[in-house]
Amino acid sequence: MSDKKEILKKARDERSLKKRSSVENAIIDLRNSNDAITFKAVATLAGVSRQYLYNNFKDVISKERDKTREVIQTIDGIKVPTRTPDEYKHIEALLRSKIDRTKNDLTKARRELATTKQMLERERGKSEHFRQLWLKREST
Repeated sequence: MSDKKEILKKARDERSLKKRSSVENAIIDLRNSNDAITFKAVATLAGVSRQYLYNNFKDVISKERDKTREVIQTIDGIKVPTRTPDEYKHIEALLRSKIDRTKNDLTKARRELATTKQMLERERGKSEHFRQLWLKREST
């Protein structure tokens, strides 16, 4: 009976060691790739649950996350804080929305400009017509 307990304990310890090792490797990989270290990113990369991380690695990941937040990246000459992939997705969605609104505004402005040009040409035509009438009247 004690042999079974020892075998189960050994298997449990090995599984626990594998989890710990995969979490530590995930943190190192994220750090080396300059990605933001979050509970979600580590859990996904290590193949463990976030609850496991909160129970066993809360302080470590919190410190790493704070460190990566302090890191500033330079993108197109502008310094920005490191962000998570989800934050980048959110920012991209906002920018795409803004681009769409700007395109719509530009299209509207172009239509208004075309209409204004047509009205201007019409008024120029009327002005020329009246100028010609005035010149004829002056010459007689």
